[in-house]
Amino acid sequence: MKYIPNTEEQKKEMLKGIGVSSFEDLIENVPQNLRLQEKLSIPEAISENELEEKIYHIAQKNSNFFLMKPLVGAGAYRHYIPEAEKFLLQREEFWTCYTPYQPELSQGTLQSIFEYQTYISRLTKMEVVIPSIYDGASATAEAALMSLRLTHKNKIIVSNLLHPHYRETIKTYLAPHELEILDLPYKNGLIDIEKLKNFIDENVAAVIIQSPNFFGGIEEMTEISEIVHSKGSLLISVIVESMSLGILKAPGEMGVDIVTGNAQSFGMDLNYGGPYNAYLATKKQYVRQIPGRIVGETVDVDGKRVFVMTLRAREQDIRRERATSNICTNHNLNVTAANIFLSLIGTEGLYQISLLNTKSAHYLEGLLLQSGKFERIFDYPYYNEFLLNCKDDISTLNKKLLENNFIPPLKICEFYPEDNLKNVLLFAVTEILSRDDLNKVTKILSE
Repeated sequence: MKYIPNTEEQKKEMLKGIGVSSFEDLIENVPQNLRLQEKLSIPEAISENELEEKIYHIAQKNSNFFLMKPLVGAGAYRHYIPEAEKFLLQREEFWTCYTPYQPELSQGTLQSIFEYQTYISRLTKMEVVIPSIYDGASATAEAALMSLRLTHKNKIIVSNLLHPHYRETIKTYLAPHELEILDLPYKNGLIDIEKLKNFIDENVAAVIIQSPNFFGGIEEMTEISEIVHSKGSLLISVIVESMSLGILKAPGEMGVDIVTGNAQSFGMDLNYGGPYNAYLATKKQYVRQIPGRIVGETVDVDGKRVFVMTLRAREQDIRRERATSNICTNHNLNVTAANIFLSLIGTEGLYQISLLNTKSAHYLEGLLLQSGKFERIFDYPYYNEFLLNCKDDISTLNKKLLENNFIPPLKICEFYPEDNLKNVLLFAVTEILSRDDLNKVTKILSE
C-alpha cells in the first residue's frame, strides 16, 4: 500500500465514500484462505547499477534465441526480417502511431494503412480489407459473427483442422448467441469432404476452413466452395501462415466469401506470442457488416489526394445496438511493419520466399523419410508444415535438438489425442533454416 500515492486522509475519504470504516471491512467477504497470510519476502533496495548487473546475470540463464533455429510453427512462424524494416520502425513518428481519430493530422498513418489494405487485397483477390484486427483468432471469430449478421442462420461448421486456439476463440465469441457449432472431422490430413456434404444444410450460416490447415495440408477450396454455396451458406477461409499467399492460389479466385489471416509472417518477429496483426477481407457487397474500420482515399477542398477513416461501425462511433464490432485498438505499428516488409520484398520477393519455404519443407521431409527413423502418416499436399510419425522416443529426440540449438517440432497429440497421433510430430520450415541446417537436423535425428 505504501507505493500507492494516497495520503491517510485520502484513504479515509475513499473508505467513507464506499461506506466502510476500514480496509479490513472492505475485504471482509474475501475468504481467509485466499488472503496473503505472511509478508512478502522482498529484498532491500539496491542501487541502479547493482540492479542492472543483477538483471544481466539473470538474463544469462536464457538461451540465445538468435542462435536457436525453430522446427516448430503451428501458428507463429519465424521469418527473416530485413534490417531496413527494423530501422524504419524505430523512427519516432511510427512508434507513436495509434488509431487516427483526427484524419487531418494523421495522413501518414492513414496512407500506411491504405497501402497495406491494397497489398492484402491484391494477395487475397478480395475487394474490401479490414487491416488491423488483434490476431488471427479474433479475426476469425469476427468473421463468424459477420456471417450470422449476413445470413440470419443458426449453425456454423468449423473444420477440426482449424488452429485449436482459433476454435476456442470462436466458441468464446459465439457463446452468447443461440446457435449450433458443428465440428467438421478430417480424413487423411484434409477435411472430410463427404462429411461436409452430410453436415451442410439451409440453416448453416458459414463454413470455416483453414488452408493451409493446422497439419499444413492445402485444402481443395474450390470444391469446398461449390458445396458450401449450394446451400446458400458463406465460406470463410482462414490463413494462419500468410506467407503462403505468395505461392498459393488466392482465396478470392476460389469462391471464398470472407478471408481472415494472421499477418505475423509479414515482418513481425515471434515476440513471445504477440502482439501480432490480422486482417479480414471480403466482398464489396458485404461491406456494411464488416467489423472495425477501413481507410478510404478521397480529395480535399483543393483537389489534393487525402485519406480518411471510413465505415467506423464500432460502438465508440455509432449507437451501441447498431455496432458490428467493439474492436478498439489499432495495431498500427504492426500494420506499418507489414507494410514496410511487403514494400521491401515486392511481388517477386514474396514469391521466391514462399517457394523457398515449401521446397525446403519437402527437402527436409525427404531426408527424414530416407533416414528410416520417420514415416508418413498422411499423404497430402502441404505448404511448409508436415506431419511425420517418429519411431524413436520423442523426449530423447527433443533433447538432442535442443543441445544443438534447434527448437523441436510440435508433438501433435497435445491438441489431437487420437491413438494414431501419439508419436506424431508437426515440422515447420521457413527460410531461417538453411540447407546446411536441414542436413544437420537430419544427421542429429538419424544417429
